Amino acid sequence: MRLSEEKIEKIAENLVEMLEERQDLVAFSGVWTRLESKLTQFIIADLKIEDEIHVEAMAKMETYSRKVPHGTTEWMLLLSKHKHEIAARRGYVI
Repeated sequence: MRLSEEKIEKIAENLVEMLEERQDLVAFSGVWTRLESKLTQFIIADLKIEDEIHVEAMAKMETYSRKVPHGTTEWMLLLSKHKHEIAARRGYVI
């Protein structure tokens, strides 16, 4: 995961604080700390999916008979293409 759990928790906390301040935008009758916890879980799950997609795309890159130099523009374009294809197949948007 690209973010630590502490950073993710802080992001969720900030989102909930913004929603609490703007209750005219959101009708919420639950406990705000529970919402914060659920947001944290959702963000973590979402980032794990992105990690899985990245790993699968990297594995696809390794199957090429011609090795594309890591970090080159061609490599980055191919990796991005594979990530988008895998995400679309899973019904996920990156």
